Amino acid sequence: MEEAELGCSVCHERYDESRSPRNLGCGHSVCTSCVQEIINRNRKCPECRRPFYATMATALPVNYPLLRLSRTLASMAQHQSQQASTGSPRHSTHTAAQLDAGECAAHISRMVLRCMTCKVWACQDCLVMDHVVPPEGDCEILPVDQALEEMKKAHLENISTMYHTLQELKNDVADQISQVDTNKRRHDETVSSLRPILQAELDIIQDLEAKKKEAADKMSEVDCWVQSLRETEACIMQAQTVRELANAKLAARDCVANVEACIQQEKERQIVYSKTMPAFGPQNLKGVLQMVKAIYVVHEDRGGRRWARVSVHDCLLHLHVLQHEPPPPSAPVFSYSSVRSMASQESPSAFLDLGWDGHTQGRVYVRMFGDTPRGQQFLLLCSGEKGPSYCKTQFFDADRIGEKGEIIRGGDYDNNDGTGGAAVVEGVTSGECQYQREAVAGMVVGAHARQVERLGVFGIILTAWPNNKTDTGFGVVTSGLGTLRSAARHKPISEVVVENCGLVIPM
Repeated sequence: MEEAELGCSVCHERYDESRSPRNLGCGHSVCTSCVQEIINRNRKCPECRRPFYATMATALPVNYPLLRLSRTLASMAQHQSQQASTGSPRHSTHTAAQLDAGECAAHISRMVLRCMTCKVWACQDCLVMDHVVPPEGDCEILPVDQALEEMKKAHLENISTMYHTLQELKNDVADQISQVDTNKRRHDETVSSLRPILQAELDIIQDLEAKKKEAADKMSEVDCWVQSLRETEACIMQAQTVRELANAKLAARDCVANVEACIQQEKERQIVYSKTMPAFGPQNLKGVLQMVKAIYVVHEDRGGRRWARVSVHDCLLHLHVLQHEPPPPSAPVFSYSSVRSMASQESPSAFLDLGWDGHTQGRVYVRMFGDTPRGQQFLLLCSGEKGPSYCKTQFFDADRIGEKGEIIRGGDYDNNDGTGGAAVVEGVTSGECQYQREAVAGMVVGAHARQVERLGVFGIILTAWPNNKTDTGFGVVTSGLGTLRSAARHKPISEVVVENCGLVIPM
């Protein structure tokens, strides 16, 4: 190896302890002093011009194999100089001609070879017993200079691998930073979109406070009217003469006329007041849900207090079935009636979540045909307002599978076998024109009126039955018919469960 190769390519000084070679990451090395100058200038390798990113020379790793090689060469040069001064030309010529790794302790000879398989230095005598080359053995023997090159190459490859690994880690961290920035930007956009909603709600609250004060002032004014009537009444009762009674009646007439005028004005004011009263609507709920993800409503009746969750799905508000389990402490709670009143009256809708085999399989949407007793009952059993509900009920029958008029039946909230499930509203009849419907796919039908004990159950026609009509049709499936057909083919049908249900509120 040329001596120039063991020196800095910039200053051409030999590497030593004060001028340690620093690996630039591209395979080239420069001494510590010159690296710092390169960092201050352009941070590019002086040989291949590849950039590196260290900010200090000490941040770059020392090329120890190159440093050790430089030391060895310096030691050999010093040894040659000493041999030349003592007049030993033969030994000096041998040292200059071949490198060695020192003296073998076992054979008292120079170790001029390296076993790359056993990773040890060896002399010629070591090869006889300890290191056998192919085909008799597996050892790979190299001269010292070639072994040094292979060892340097292995070390540099290992260092290069470490650089590559560190670069991958750096890229991963950069990706994480990018993800955080993206997430933060999305949340900033959400906050920006919610500010107008929040400000609008604050404005409504301020308006309501003003209306509350107006009503409180009017309450005091009404109390004054009542007091004036009482004083007039007292004057009439205390009159002792005809003149006193006449004067009291005259005062009472004026007082009553004044109160009547005030009452008429108040009625007119209340009409205007009710029209300008801010209403809590679906958009308010949507804004709240954007901020808290889930809200609850509370319903109280003779059965106690129950709660229902409100969620958003496919741009629709979903009022889930009432449950006895209270909501999380941090969840906002509104009155049940304020949300229930938003449901459509002309063509209300409900949903059923069906599941079997331990998984929710799909959601079914049902739209009622107007405001009929059967439709009202289906909605009440989906919401649970009357107490019982379809939630956790099983389907109990699937008939005419694969034929015309295929149907699936469920909704027996009493027995889950079709023998129970009484009506929860009055007036559930059959045969009227409002229930006379063609037997088309998706038609929702009920039990006949004579089956009083099971008027709450329902059936859903899955395939059309041409030229046939039903006299109990009250709704139609608008989405989820495929889920119902899969449920009808599941065996046993009793494993198909209504996991959740509720009402749909348009936004």
